[in-house]
Amino acid sequence: MSNENQEIRAVKRQKLADDYASIGDENKTIESDVSDEEFEIPDYMLASKDGARIGSQESPATEESNDNSTHYLETINRQILDFDFEKICSVTLANNNVYCCLVCGKYFQGRSKSSPAYVHSLQNNHHVYINLHTEKYYVLPENYEIISPKALKSLRDITNFLNPKYSKELVQKLPESAFDLNHDPYEVGYVGLNNISANDYSNVIIQALSHIEPIRNWYLRLSYDESLSERIARKSELNSKFGALVRKLWSSHLYRAHVSPHEFLQCLYSESKKQFPITTQVSPKKLLVWLLNNLHVQQAKASKKSQTVLSKAIRGQIRIKTVPIRTKEADSKVEFIPENESAKEVESNFWVLTLDLPSTPLFMDVSKIQEISILELLQKYNGVQTSQTSSSELKSYKLLSPLPEFLFLHIDRGLEKEGSTRGNPTVVQFPDTIDMAPYTEGAEGALNYKLISTIKHELITGSELDHSDDKNQWAISIRKKNDTWVCIKDLSSKPCDGGLLFLEENYIQIWQRC
Repeated sequence: MSNENQEIRAVKRQKLADDYASIGDENKTIESDVSDEEFEIPDYMLASKDGARIGSQESPATEESNDNSTHYLETINRQILDFDFEKICSVTLANNNVYCCLVCGKYFQGRSKSSPAYVHSLQNNHHVYINLHTEKYYVLPENYEIISPKALKSLRDITNFLNPKYSKELVQKLPESAFDLNHDPYEVGYVGLNNISANDYSNVIIQALSHIEPIRNWYLRLSYDESLSERIARKSELNSKFGALVRKLWSSHLYRAHVSPHEFLQCLYSESKKQFPITTQVSPKKLLVWLLNNLHVQQAKASKKSQTVLSKAIRGQIRIKTVPIRTKEADSKVEFIPENESAKEVESNFWVLTLDLPSTPLFMDVSKIQEISILELLQKYNGVQTSQTSSSELKSYKLLSPLPEFLFLHIDRGLEKEGSTRGNPTVVQFPDTIDMAPYTEGAEGALNYKLISTIKHELITGSELDHSDDKNQWAISIRKKNDTWVCIKDLSSKPCDGGLLFLEENYIQIWQRC
């Protein structure tokens, strides 16, 4: 090895030691993975730091700019970073090759000299960026990638905040609590969702699905199963965006104890052909059925299997018997006569079971609260009780074994009717557990279910006679593993009394087999 190379090597080692010390660990021994015999310094390394490598040969970094790169990390402002919004450039609105400025939090495209990110770095003296797709860090306008292990370690919290990662072991035993950027504690998984305009109807559905354990674990699995993750990202944007939101909800690396569903809702709005906007209230039940159907279908196509985690956990089968009705006039009266010999039976899949409340009396004593037991409402599915679904037919229902592990019960309060804001306020009482065996054909022994979450409706009455200024608000109460309950309403997450849940206008309940 020449004397010139030996001198260069000595200078380089001292430079590496100085760089590591500037990051904050002055006592660490710098080890080289290159032997004396093999050591030969490439030209590009003479113009770069250990903490960075040249990203473009057209605009090489100068030694002076590299000397300042470690100081650039101090300009990062974690307080304003927010990765929940759609990953598009704030200048060109393009969604490819987008970077986030870690100084101001804005999104820009590209790193070339004519790109918005490059121009922004010059105009505002903002130097540190992260590629939102590859999760690599760069310094602009010098245009080199940060690769120092020490520097990347100090930036790891930003990577975890952008895209939380889970191992198979971590999924099986998630942490119960964590601390946000202000060192305030929060309960992992029980964090609020931002109500951007009028999307609280979707927030409660997202919370409900993300707290069903097999569904949650499947979406967390996408962070470590690369093969499955790539197929889902390629075949189903809806599943990919929903999975990213679920992983953030269960992250222990949040900077704030809430998450914004903006990126998922933008995808939902597009995929549903504008059925579920952010600015207008829609029935949560309508969203639930649409979302389950589409997540399931797209998962099945991506995995090339008929069964998915959703169908295994939630979907059941039901037998529907339809009896035609004919009318007969006798003594100036009209009689409805069922034609039982023409009855037809079909077996169908279901995601949600609807329970019909009795109609509210026209003249009702407002001082009395109408009450009914959920067991009485479930008689609809005993296979004997009939309900008139139209003027020409009667229907009866019977559940078929085996029932799914989770049952979604929708208490129909009449809120699905167009223009209806003031639904049926009847109080529905329910026990700690429900035995579904009496309503299930082929059941062997008891089929006990316990309540794990309930979506609640709250009416904010207006002053207009036509109720046009009424507002519906939605919240969800979720049972924790220790059998305590927490109520999540938009950004708010606080404990609640599970024994008083029946007093609320429960709208959708989720029961788990126990």
